[in-house]
Amino acid sequence: MKIAFTGKGGSGKSTLAALFVGHLRAAGRRVLAIDADVNVHLAPLLSVTVDRTAALSHPANVTAVRRHLLGTNALVGGVERFVATTPPGPGSRLVTLDPGDPVLTGHGVALDDRTHVMHVGTYEPEDIGGGCYHGHLAILENLLSHLRPADGDWVVCDMVAGTDAFANSLHAQFDAIVVVVEPTPESTTVARRYLELATAAGVADLLFFAGNKVVDRVDVDYLRRELGTAPLTVLTAQAGLRRARQEGRCPLPADLDDATPLAVIADHVRPADPGRRTARLHELHFRLAQKDWVRSALGDVSGQVSRTP
Repeated sequence: MKIAFTGKGGSGKSTLAALFVGHLRAAGRRVLAIDADVNVHLAPLLSVTVDRTAALSHPANVTAVRRHLLGTNALVGGVERFVATTPPGPGSRLVTLDPGDPVLTGHGVALDDRTHVMHVGTYEPEDIGGGCYHGHLAILENLLSHLRPADGDWVVCDMVAGTDAFANSLHAQFDAIVVVVEPTPESTTVARRYLELATAAGVADLLFFAGNKVVDRVDVDYLRRELGTAPLTVLTAQAGLRRARQEGRCPLPADLDDATPLAVIADHVRPADPGRRTARLHELHFRLAQKDWVRSALGDVSGQVSRTP
C-alpha cells in the first residue's frame, strides 16, 4: 500500500505520519517512510539525521536512482531524458521493499530490518533565487511510479503541505491520501480545496479526512459542518505527544490516550485499481510532454509510454 499524509502546514501531518509508521512497525509490517516535505520533519521524528548528500534530490542520487530504474528500457532514451512523469516500461527495474533492493539499501536509512526511511531534501543555499521545490520532487515521482510493494508492505509519505501535490503527478501515485485537518477555518479551507482538486483529478475516492487536535464535540461538529462530511477518524489533543517532543524523542502510538484512529486509517486503505492509476499517470505524462519547456529541452518524450498492451 502507498499512503500519503497531507494538509495545511502545522496541522500535524508529519506527527500523524510518524505515528502511523509506528503502528505499522508494531504490527510487523515492512515499511518505507518517505519525507517529501520541504521542511523535512518526518525523518527527524523517526530519529533519522538529515544529510543533504543522502537526500533523494541530491544530483548524484537522482542520477543513481534513475540509472537503476532505467534498466534496459529503450523507450526513455537515456537517464538524461527522465522527466517527473516518465513511467516504467519494457526493461525498467522496479523498486521493492525486499532485503537487498539496491535503491532501498542505497538510499534509505534502516531503522530495523523491516523499516527504512528516505528524505527528498530541502532548499540549499545554492538554490536561492534559482530553484523550485517541485523540481526536487521529480525524483520522488520517478521512485513512486517504479515502486512495487508486496502485499502487506507499506509506503508512508509525508507530503508537501497544502495542495502542491496537484502541481505534478504525486496526487495520482497513492492508494490513499489522508488530509489531516484541525478544527480551524484555515485548516478546513485547505482541506476543502484539496477535495475540490482531488475530485477534478479523479482521485476523490482515495481521499480521507483525519481530524486532529480536537478538544470536544463542538470541534467534531465544526469539522463535519465545514468539510461537508464526517472525518474518517479523529485524534484528540494529546499531552503525551507534546511530552514526547519536549523530551526530544519520536512520538509513538503508546503516547496516545487512544491509538484506535491509527488502526482505523490502516483498515480503510484498499489497493487502488492499477489499470486506472496507470492510465491516469500516462495521461499526466502526455500532458507534461506537450509543455514547451519539455519539448525544447528534451524533444518529444511522449514515446516513453509503451503502446504494448
